[in-house]
Amino acid sequence: MLLCDAHLHLAPLIHPKRILDIGTGTGIWAIQMAEEHPDATIWGTDLSPVQPSCVPDNVRFEIDDVNAEDWSWPDNYFDYIHSRFMLSSIGSWSRLVRKAFQHIKPGGYFEMQELDPRFRSDDGSLREDSSLSYWSKTMCEASASYNRTCPEYHQFVKWFEKAGFVDVRRMHLKSPTNPWPKDRVLKEVGKFQLVAHLEGLEGLSIGLLTRQLGWKLEEVQVLMAKIRPELKDRSIHSYQMNSVIIGRKPEPTITSNLSYDATTLGQAPLTPNSISATGSGPFNQEISKEQVVSESRNDDFAMDQGFTPTIDIPQARTNNDLQDPNPHP
Repeated sequence: MLLCDAHLHLAPLIHPKRILDIGTGTGIWAIQMAEEHPDATIWGTDLSPVQPSCVPDNVRFEIDDVNAEDWSWPDNYFDYIHSRFMLSSIGSWSRLVRKAFQHIKPGGYFEMQELDPRFRSDDGSLREDSSLSYWSKTMCEASASYNRTCPEYHQFVKWFEKAGFVDVRRMHLKSPTNPWPKDRVLKEVGKFQLVAHLEGLEGLSIGLLTRQLGWKLEEVQVLMAKIRPELKDRSIHSYQMNSVIIGRKPEPTITSNLSYDATTLGQAPLTPNSISATGSGPFNQEISKEQVVSESRNDDFAMDQGFTPTIDIPQARTNNDLQDPNPHP
């Protein structure tokens, strides 16, 4: 949420009534959405019943497999479907997007916030022969070996468009590996990421590498021992890419003697040149294409088709700003 300026979602929601959280995990996001939208009902699904029992009245947790052929709800049912960090969990990403399209109401939104697990750097400080680079390659191979591919961050848009979503927007948010950036927000993100990796990377790796690639436990532990110093090294400017992809299910055009579309019904469609919306979310101010282009000076918050959603994150995040002037391990 730090990368999204504390927003629970970036889709321009206007009084949603039915919301689905795919892979809800502990249910924290669903609970917070229920508090933010008390008039909506939020369903959270997961394979494991690890969610709390004391939750707001408008929250429902269900055991369900998003990879199943049929979902539990009717078509055209949800105003908004949310999916986040389903890494190594999805058998077919394109099918997931199609199923979301099937169960979203016309005019509703599907938002995916997904992590590309591959570590990378812009300045070459993360070497190809590093342990982090080796881990990235090996983990993606292990995940793909049981039909759970790890997509590259640029692949999602085509799946949204092919499924039928319109006004598809994409944001790329860099998540630093440790507190090496100069930027205050990204430095804070790096602190959390470092703790998460040091405490959780081994558990994630053991399952995939031993079951899928036949590694011994001792071999995984040796790799982790090599990775930890690189994770802590601030002279290595590594990061992982988070992608936020948002698509809207189009409303059918209603015709009579006078032709009119969704705009005349009060549902103004999003356009590449400007966005104006009311309600919650960071889309509630108008922004021109020229303004976005002038403010985006690098690839940190990449635009798709000349536009990126605006959120109140400091814009001065060039590669120079990311660099900590006094790096130290």
